[in-house]
Amino acid sequence: MTRESDGFGAAMPILDRLMHHAANERASFHVPGHHGRYLPQPLSAWLGQALKLDLTELPGLDNFHSASDCIAASEELCARHYGAYRTYYSVNGATACVMAALKGACGVPGQRVLVLGPCHMSVWRGLVYADAVPVWVPSPWNPARQAFDPPSPAALDAELRQWQPVKAVFVTSPTYPGFVADVRSLAEVAHRHGALLLVDEAHGAHFGLDPRLPDHSVAQGADVVIQSPHKTLPCLTQAAWMHVSRPDLADGVHEALLFLHTTSPSYLLLASLDAAQAFLRSGQDLVRETLDVLARYRPLEPQSDPMRMWIPTGSRARSARLAERLEERGMFLEYWDASGALAIFGFGQGERDVARFFEVYRTWCEEAGEETPETPWHGAFLYEAPAVLALRPSAIEHLPGRRVPLRGAAGLVAKRPISPYPPGVPALWPGQVISEQHVEILARMWMEGHDIVGVAADGTIEVCDA
Repeated sequence: MTRESDGFGAAMPILDRLMHHAANERASFHVPGHHGRYLPQPLSAWLGQALKLDLTELPGLDNFHSASDCIAASEELCARHYGAYRTYYSVNGATACVMAALKGACGVPGQRVLVLGPCHMSVWRGLVYADAVPVWVPSPWNPARQAFDPPSPAALDAELRQWQPVKAVFVTSPTYPGFVADVRSLAEVAHRHGALLLVDEAHGAHFGLDPRLPDHSVAQGADVVIQSPHKTLPCLTQAAWMHVSRPDLADGVHEALLFLHTTSPSYLLLASLDAAQAFLRSGQDLVRETLDVLARYRPLEPQSDPMRMWIPTGSRARSARLAERLEERGMFLEYWDASGALAIFGFGQGERDVARFFEVYRTWCEEAGEETPETPWHGAFLYEAPAVLALRPSAIEHLPGRRVPLRGAAGLVAKRPISPYPPGVPALWPGQVISEQHVEILARMWMEGHDIVGVAADGTIEVCDA
């Protein structure tokens, strides 16, 4: 039995059981090794009472790999909120969910997946896991926004007519800067052509909590939706969940997800997910109050996430100056580069913090000017042309590789994704022939200090040795 209400005003089955166990356990003779008592300082001081909730699969605490009690009950509460057939928790982030969604959707090797627009590098791993065949469909660069536009339903319809049969369509919405696709229309187009729609909505777990927020993708007809509550809800890092709308997909997706998980899941992360699902029902007042505060400082634009503020600069120097001004006042951006800067606000963030941010922002605008160059960011080229692969991802994965200097890689075939990070969107996919322009732009970004996953500290990358 679990309480129907608590401090948050909503049931939290996992946390209830953990607190009950912690209150009754006088001595631990089980893992983990800290036994709820001791960790070296100063870590112990920071974790405090949470240490007592870092437990294992004891009686009454359910089993993540065969959930039938408090974990299953919490997942059901979450699914009920979103209107999904099933919701599955992940303590391995949305990365594992993306991989599992592709594997669960593509049950037969060699099935085709249409990938719309820039996407996270976990998509590649999911394609290898599923032994699927990708078709990359780039999104147009918007120079006014200094960002890529979400994919259009008309473009999807044209691609599906060209590439039949397609098993699944994969789209990222919202994009990292916060722009939202017309998921409802994308779902209608995909389903009309007999394809599933998988949505990486990692940054949209809060969608639908207020009329000023976009609808979440489950409500818009997507078949599988991946969300990272740790990005936008009160939740611990690495905690994620995945919603499945179709009964015929649920078991396959779940099994694919469990395949990627430890058999010793963190109960702190599971408790965090439990608290986050409770917030979905109890936190609407806080959501409304936060949006009211933000609306006093800037307009809340349609088809974008109002909890994000993308500031297009078109200049690395201008972005750096804004980041420096904020850091001088103890405020840190989510991300900045030569295209712009990204700030993410949080529910319950006080007006004082929001006012301080906009004070610095407006001073920066006066110093730097608000005009955005109508020229493409030099990195935009990396994402504008579709990647054409000669082999399936699973075949590329098994080819031998060797490391070469990035500046000497033109004409060779990439072995690993090359991904400026954040947001971890590959600029080069394995199996792509590396062009001179790829080399020039990536080398420039690397020299400018970008963290580029796939480029080692010595400036080398891995290519196919075949």
